[in-house]
Amino acid sequence: MPDALARLHARLAAGETVLNGWLHLPGGISAEVMGRAGYDALTIDLQHGLIGDGGLVASLQAIAAASAAALVRVPWLHPPDLMRALDAGAAGVICPMIDTGAQAAALVHACRYPPQGGRSYGPTRARLTHGEDYALRADAQTLIFAMIETRQALENLDAILDTPGLSGVYVGPADLSLSLTGRATLDFSAGETAGAVAHIAEAAARRGLIPGIFTQGGELARLALSLGYRFVTAGSDFALLDGAARRVLAELRGAAASPSSSASSY
Repeated sequence: MPDALARLHARLAAGETVLNGWLHLPGGISAEVMGRAGYDALTIDLQHGLIGDGGLVASLQAIAAASAAALVRVPWLHPPDLMRALDAGAAGVICPMIDTGAQAAALVHACRYPPQGGRSYGPTRARLTHGEDYALRADAQTLIFAMIETRQALENLDAILDTPGLSGVYVGPADLSLSLTGRATLDFSAGETAGAVAHIAEAAARRGLIPGIFTQGGELARLALSLGYRFVTAGSDFALLDGAARRVLAELRGAAASPSSSASSY
C-alpha cells in the first residue's frame, strides 16, 4: 500500500481527523499545489468540478507526486463511473445523492469485486499505483462514502448507515440545506440544517463509521471537528483562489472583501 494511502488508513483506524482538500480546477497544477500544501487527502470533483473524465488521470498523477491520498466524487450513482475512478487509482469514492438503503447497497456493490460485489476486473492504473496484488486488497482498502444531501436521506439514515461495506457518509451542506429549507448554503451553524448535521455525525460515529463533511475551512471546519466529523474538507482550490484574489484586491482598494459565492461552486 503506498505511503499516502497507508497513512490515511492509519489515521482513520486510530480515530484521528483527516483534512481533505477539494479539487474543482482542471490541469493537475492545483492538485499538485494543494497536495504539497499538506492536506491528508484530496478529492477530485467530477460532479460539479471542471475536471471531467479526460482530466481525471492527470489530477491523480499530480496528487501521487505529493503526499496526499486521492479520492473521487463521481457524478452520480452510476457503476461505470465508480469503477472507472477506482481503476484509475483512486483510494476511494464519494457518491452524491444517496437517499435510501437500497442505493447505498448498490454503491457498495459497484465498488467491491465478486463475490462480495459486482465490480468488473480491470484495475489498469490502480495496479501501478497500489501494487500488482491490488485486487486482493481492494475490497478492504477502498473507501466508500455515501453523500447525505436530502430530507429523504435523513429519513432513511439508519438504513443507509447500516449498509454492510460502507466506510462512512459525507454531508453536502448546500444540497442538504436546500432540501430542508429551500435555500442552499454551506453554513450549517444554525437552524434545521445544524440539527441534521449534528445528528448525522453522532449516528455514524455510533456505528463506527466515518462522518465526513464539506466546508470551505475556517469556523465551519472547526465546528465540524467539534461535532465529531473525522473526514473534513477544508477548502476547495476554486474557492481558495477566489477568496485570496478578492482579499488582495480589497486590501489594495481599501474595501472589505466581498464574500465568495462558495455554495454555487460546490
